[in-house]
Amino acid sequence: MKNVRVELVVVSVREGTTHALLVRLPGSVWALPGLAVPPGATLEAAAHRALAEQTGVRGVALEQLYTFDRDGGEGVSVAHLALVDADRHPLTPGPGVVEVRWFPTDDGPALGAEGAEVLGYGVARLRAKAAYAPIALQLLPETFTLGELQTVYEAVLGHELDTRNFRRDVLAAGVVEAVGRARADGPGRPAGLYRSAAGDFQVLARERRIARAIAGPIGTPGGTP
Repeated sequence: MKNVRVELVVVSVREGTTHALLVRLPGSVWALPGLAVPPGATLEAAAHRALAEQTGVRGVALEQLYTFDRDGGEGVSVAHLALVDADRHPLTPGPGVVEVRWFPTDDGPALGAEGAEVLGYGVARLRAKAAYAPIALQLLPETFTLGELQTVYEAVLGHELDTRNFRRDVLAAGVVEAVGRARADGPGRPAGLYRSAAGDFQVLARERRIARAIAGPIGTPGGTP
């Protein structure tokens, strides 16, 4: 029987860039959260346990990403992706963990070759999925402005977006709804607050169209819902 391990790519958007959550183990070794799957445990349960025990992050949705061969085929690592709003999840190092910290996905400490492979796959998967489903909403708090939503999409996709087209297409797609309140973050008119219109989205035709419009390069006209 193969040895089975779970590893987690936990992503948030901070200061306009994507960040990954890493743990520092004894010996100043940085790694992705993860653990060996104990007998009788499901992969999802083991992944939730690793995340909670090692980082203090609980109650987030996980997506299974890919299964990587390890130890010359004698073991496997099942990678999971979690998208979180970092401000809603205080970090608490667990037993055997020296430190838990967010790092920019393109400027973090050196990981082992296997950990770097998993992280790279997770970030690529996030960017690809943003092209067909509005998953960036999972990286935001319960209420947010359209400007904050655009910032998250720009961070995930890695390029700027045309503001007028972005806002028009997001509103026309019906994936967010106004909450009837506004927030003033500085001088100028307060910005209206929005929330996810339906929680966990199914990949509907209109969402594919809005995601394609959002993923287009700056200056590209938005799609018609």
